[in-house]
Amino acid sequence: MIYYSCSYIPMEVMLGSACEFHRITSSAPTSCHELGCNLCGYAKTVYKKGMELNSDDCLLIADSCDAMRRVGDLLSELSSAKVFILRLPWKRDADAVKFLCRELVGLTAFLQNSGITVDLHTGINRFNDIVEYVQANEMLVEGTELSRLYLSALDGRKAEVSSSNAKSDGSGKRIALSGGVTDLKSFDNAVEKAGAITVSNETCLGRRPFSSKTADNIEPLVAIAERLLRWRSPCGRFSEPFPASDDRADATVFVVPKFCDFFDFVRAGDNGKSYRVELDFPLNSDGQLTTRIGALMEKSDFRSVSHAEEGSTVIYAGVDSGSTTTNGVLVDGNGRILFSKTLKTGIRASNTAEVLIQEMTEFSRKNGNQIGKCISTGYGRLLVSSASDKITEISCHARGVFELYPEARGIIDIGGQDSKVIRLNSGGSVEDFAMNDKCAAGTGRFLEVMASALELGTEEMSSLARKSKKDISISSVCTVFAESEVVSLIGLGERIEDISAGLFKAIARRVGAMYSRLGSPEPLVFTGGVARNPGVVEALNKLFGTEILIPEIPDIMGAYGAALFARESSSECDIG
Repeated sequence: MIYYSCSYIPMEVMLGSACEFHRITSSAPTSCHELGCNLCGYAKTVYKKGMELNSDDCLLIADSCDAMRRVGDLLSELSSAKVFILRLPWKRDADAVKFLCRELVGLTAFLQNSGITVDLHTGINRFNDIVEYVQANEMLVEGTELSRLYLSALDGRKAEVSSSNAKSDGSGKRIALSGGVTDLKSFDNAVEKAGAITVSNETCLGRRPFSSKTADNIEPLVAIAERLLRWRSPCGRFSEPFPASDDRADATVFVVPKFCDFFDFVRAGDNGKSYRVELDFPLNSDGQLTTRIGALMEKSDFRSVSHAEEGSTVIYAGVDSGSTTTNGVLVDGNGRILFSKTLKTGIRASNTAEVLIQEMTEFSRKNGNQIGKCISTGYGRLLVSSASDKITEISCHARGVFELYPEARGIIDIGGQDSKVIRLNSGGSVEDFAMNDKCAAGTGRFLEVMASALELGTEEMSSLARKSKKDISISSVCTVFAESEVVSLIGLGERIEDISAGLFKAIARRVGAMYSRLGSPEPLVFTGGVARNPGVVEALNKLFGTEILIPEIPDIMGAYGAALFARESSSECDIG
């Protein structure tokens, strides 16, 4: 069996043999001392697969980046399989073609020495046949079926396309995928959960390897080398601009693999329809990606504001189902808050949300009102069965803040388990955003854990921090490691006042890094439960050197925005 790691490994060579082959696409990544920590998940996946192979297998690796070069070197020494490393040129000119031809000679010799006979003319014919099949069918399928078409072709097979695999009805948003390698199964699932569908895939696991045929009227190795280096959509290895967003799509997701050597420095050309998202391989949570996809789709949505007549008895509800708390808000036809409440989410987010909705329903009835529409937001928004629509917390926070502060251009939201920064335009629409939802660093949970280590309440920490006389830096961003660092500082005799101040600075630095990536937009509004903590507010004020606006009830901005969206999207037929 032949396994290969990159689409620069020529399929023509493998198709010219009688041996089965497989593109490494999914496996649990691993880590070892030799690999180090800051390595992309796909490189770790290839390493793990290479260590599982036996002496009858061949593993073909392209040195497409430093990470893969390192993996290739290690597997050459440690894997039981026969390993070949294909060196790639840095340019796409005539000299690069000659260089790659020499490498392909080495590849075919390696396979011949491994007992695998290669007929390049046969391989080219078979490859061109697959290219024809992919190009003829890729416009007929979407989503998971589109991914199945590409992944099957990467293994030299033709996925069956039938009428049962027809496209969707076109009612949802259409997403184009571009950039680096990603976990297609998880990506497609996240997109579908967000109410969209993937309609094109320009990554190396998608259309890119099948964008053109290989010439069959020139020397085979030259033809293969030229085909590999003239891809219509080049990878991040080459310093060339990426094509503009797909006209068929409403938005383009440009994937930047975590710790990637190249894609992190590439900028997609059309910022209006493109969104860069850093993803590990495989995805550790498609729920996080679903939120990002949903917010991207909502960026381009135009929502008209319709005001009810004064004295209307119809009111509107918003529910923010978060990981720590669940917030509910009722607004009247003019957007004024009539009711707000916060409950602990607990272990059953759906039950908590329904209890809150029932309480809001009773409140409205007692006051002679009727809830016309309810919209849910937050991580648990899909679990709120009584809500008639679901909108991401990115859009809802933006809507709620802009209603209170139309001059706002930046939002920092720190909740119980995540933090986010949002940049707004002059009309209140989301221009860009960044999220830290992969760990608890710089969140309310971080603050609670540190307060527990100090045997203090979070309010006590704020009071003590004001008395700090020594600058202490908490270097660890991980909640677990930071807790150990705090315990060590206590053991060294450092004052609790100084440690508390250092912890607030650590939270500010963590959020400040995201804020600066978005251009440090001002005026800035601080929302979320952590906005109630004076220590964090003071640390952010000192770090940014600017006044930060804080709503009277910062916890409910997401639910408030959801209620405003409910008001703006309602009609009389929603009332029942």
